[in-house]
Amino acid sequence: MGGIFAVFCKEGVIPKGVIYEGLRRLVYRGYDGAGVVFPRGDLLEVRKSPGHLEDVSKHVDLVNIDSNIAVGHTRYASRGWPILENTHPFLDCTRKLAVVGDGIIENYEEVKSKLQKSGHLFSSRTDTEVAVHLLEEYLKTNNRVNALLKVARELHGIYSLVFLDASTKSLFIVQHGQPLVIGFSQDKKCIYVSSDLPSLYGFADSAYVLEDNTVGILSSDLVELYSVINGSKIEADSLQLKRVKYVVEYVEKGGFPHYMLKEIYDIPDALRKVPLTIMEKYLRLAAMIIQGAKKVFVIGTGTSLHAGMVSTYYFSELAGLSVSVISAAEFPYSLLESVETGTVVVAVSQSGETTDVITSVKLAKQRGAVIVGITNNVGSRLALESNVYLPIGAGPEIAVPATKTYVSTLAGFLMLASYTGVYSGKLSISEYRGIVDSIKSLAEKIRELIPGYDSRMMKLSQEIFEQKSMYIAASGITYPVALEGALKLKEAALVHAEGLQLGELRHGPLALSTPGFPVMLIEPIEEAAKPLFFKTLREVENRYARLYTIEVSANTAHAVITLPQVQRHLYPMVAVIPLQLLAYHIGVIKKLPVDTPPGLAKTITT
Repeated sequence: MGGIFAVFCKEGVIPKGVIYEGLRRLVYRGYDGAGVVFPRGDLLEVRKSPGHLEDVSKHVDLVNIDSNIAVGHTRYASRGWPILENTHPFLDCTRKLAVVGDGIIENYEEVKSKLQKSGHLFSSRTDTEVAVHLLEEYLKTNNRVNALLKVARELHGIYSLVFLDASTKSLFIVQHGQPLVIGFSQDKKCIYVSSDLPSLYGFADSAYVLEDNTVGILSSDLVELYSVINGSKIEADSLQLKRVKYVVEYVEKGGFPHYMLKEIYDIPDALRKVPLTIMEKYLRLAAMIIQGAKKVFVIGTGTSLHAGMVSTYYFSELAGLSVSVISAAEFPYSLLESVETGTVVVAVSQSGETTDVITSVKLAKQRGAVIVGITNNVGSRLALESNVYLPIGAGPEIAVPATKTYVSTLAGFLMLASYTGVYSGKLSISEYRGIVDSIKSLAEKIRELIPGYDSRMMKLSQEIFEQKSMYIAASGITYPVALEGALKLKEAALVHAEGLQLGELRHGPLALSTPGFPVMLIEPIEEAAKPLFFKTLREVENRYARLYTIEVSANTAHAVITLPQVQRHLYPMVAVIPLQLLAYHIGVIKKLPVDTPPGLAKTITT
């Protein structure tokens, strides 16, 4: 797994630093190793090393590439340890073919065994290496197109591959369920292949987002694409040419020490853009589909799942609908059998590439479900698989711990539930417009609040950073926020945090609330839940735990944050920010790589 960035310039050599910069923008896809390959005479030169890209560049030169064609990769170790031998790129036996890849090849052991019997020698324990030897084998008796088609048809799994052929100075590509884009500079002198669109900013002006099951050949005089399904040529005019419109501040830290902190400070701008990004005609269509459904399921994983949990409050209260929310990873085993014609699945994924989500979506579609996608990536597989999708428009999010996309997803859900309420008769269109205006107003309020929250959470982090465990508990519409806050502490701060419903804290977990144990309670917005909040607070006090609260109006001695007076459905968007900042600052104090936590990747694509 990892990020792929390749360049082919028709004139001269690749400009200095282009490969490195492209890979730097893809570090969110993997940071266990990096490398580049380019022709050196009739053979290929490989420069690679395990480790984070910034460290790799200190040991091997990824900046000065004296060639007009090169393929780079930044790796996430999914098969094979993060060591030199398992770092991409990989060469064939002749050293004239190289490959980098993203994803998982499921039947690689079977293919590897067959190739070894034919005399091929392997240098790694990864799955991607089998692809270059398999292509080498098929090129012996097939032309380039047929050899690529055979490779794509024989290798099972979810993957994308980019090959470099030293003999013909060409790039070969295979897209088999993992994203690949082909970008073109305005002067048409350079062609780019990458794992995502944002990495092409400043290099390419437009790009093709390849569909699943596509192979292609890129050389100085042609760009040819073919369907793996039937082998037919794909005409360029049948593909959607996308503009590469990302502005530079979306792919840079903007003066912040970490992407995570920058992206928390980006929340107001991201939130403000949601109503501008989600076009009303598509929102109307999605709302009509949901209102007319027999059943509605909301699926997601991680942060997206927590946003989906908040949506159940929105749909129930604003549209009068009962929706079922479940992890996309669990959906195939529990609720898939109840999917039928008339079922709507609302699938949530900020990247739009999470395999658990895509797999569940495809299974649901096979049973007749209609898919409504909510994503931050309009060129993603989720967008392509959805009958209608709603882009939240948060801009690229580089840090692995999701922050601004969580808040933007909540805003997207609020708009969708409110518009559904218009069709159910619970809301008028003017009331919907008022909710949209409240989202815009909240963006400016959050802009004012973040610096103060940042200061207070920095101070709190200095008090508790040595703690190895922590509880966060809430009730009502902020209960999913407790789950999300705990997830951020796990990701960015490596703290074993547990999110709980206030009542559940009193049924077992309270036993661990010993003197000094940190407990964060979020005061419920709902009046009916406030007695439980105060009762739980007193019980935690009695156990002499280290108690902190995020409050609405209680003004207890434990308050570290007082939330502003906003419309109830907006509270989850505000309450989560202090928890994001707390996780960030604890991670910084512990000198952790908060943007790229160990063992995690931005998009779980296998």
